[in-house]
Amino acid sequence: MTPAGPGQAGPRSRRRFNWRGLLSATALVLVAVAVPVAIMPLGEAGTTVARASPCRKAVGPFTVHGTKVLAKNGSVFISYGMTVSGLQEGNWTQLITLDLAKIAATANDWCANTVRIQLNQDLLLGPNGTSFNPEYMAAVESEVSLAESYNLVVVLNDETNFSALAVRQYQNGPTAGTEVFWKDLTKVYGNDPQVIFDLFNEPRTFVVGMSSTQEWRLWLNGGNFKGVYYPFGMAQLTNYVRNTVGAHNLFWVEGPRYSLTFAGMIRHHALLHTSGIVYSIHHAQGLHNVLDWNAAFGYLVTDGIAPVVNGEFTNYEPLPDPKVHLIPGYCWVNAPTAVPQYLQYLTKLGIGMSAYQLVPGWLIKSNQHLDEPTSINPKTWSCVPNDEPQPYQSAGALIMAYFEQRNG
Repeated sequence: MTPAGPGQAGPRSRRRFNWRGLLSATALVLVAVAVPVAIMPLGEAGTTVARASPCRKAVGPFTVHGTKVLAKNGSVFISYGMTVSGLQEGNWTQLITLDLAKIAATANDWCANTVRIQLNQDLLLGPNGTSFNPEYMAAVESEVSLAESYNLVVVLNDETNFSALAVRQYQNGPTAGTEVFWKDLTKVYGNDPQVIFDLFNEPRTFVVGMSSTQEWRLWLNGGNFKGVYYPFGMAQLTNYVRNTVGAHNLFWVEGPRYSLTFAGMIRHHALLHTSGIVYSIHHAQGLHNVLDWNAAFGYLVTDGIAPVVNGEFTNYEPLPDPKVHLIPGYCWVNAPTAVPQYLQYLTKLGIGMSAYQLVPGWLIKSNQHLDEPTSINPKTWSCVPNDEPQPYQSAGALIMAYFEQRNG
């Protein structure tokens, strides 16, 4: 499917959802941090309505069978979704309304079947994991309720990257607070067949020069890192959430070093043995070709080891500012040709994707137009900050067309 060019109306325009009406309506009921537990889509007159998207939806529970994930009816479930991140931020109360609009746009304008909601364990529990914020939990329930009202699969992700710097320094891997976080979330969603648990966002007990043996050991079992002792790693965390607190959900598990690669996991005997795991790759590095993708994560599928999802994917030009550093993996120099090839690669292997995210310049043009993606011009694409003939390009239109083609 060819995405609509500037000024052209693609097939989506015939079913465009009035998410701005939802934005206005929900703003009226969100006062300070008194967040309602469930917010349903509102019609033109303010009445609650159920809006059906023509795009396919999936129904859980979801189970792992070899390298595939099956839905309740036995069909193969491949996630096509969007990450929504307002609840990971310190000013989360000011971002809820926009989050709700993004969830609605994900379902109705982006032809997705999944939304990945990033949460912050410190906002729920405090930096030591010993308190509990009921208003924050109510906000979580509001976003999940809205997503489920659109029949979306909901991925809940535990994020610690956006805590205060002093706190982040001892949260590079899962902590006791991470276990408390999932114990609390399991009480609410552990038996919800539409909810997936993404257990820890981008483990980062890694420094340049570290041996791959140490990298995988820290990820798997914990240990000492930068003066902090991590009493456990992903092996214990997955076992705890599955078998101690009894979550029945599908798990997404991210790899070490910001989940940039799973290369070496088998060689270092780091494959997890808890049931129901999908390995989640983020922002793949390298030369962006089939050989690199196979080495980083594709081998898990082609060798019959485990299912994989691309838990975060984006391609956008950095801001035209020399002070802005290019984030590795966020802008591919060869994106005009490599991104379409990458999408074909994911399709061939049956790997899903969570696009990252509905932010101006990343996937969309503005917050006022969540349904209007940015695009890539091969003649002017540049990954060099402050050297962009046509700034604010991204793979948004390619991803939207991909979702419509695969899930429409």
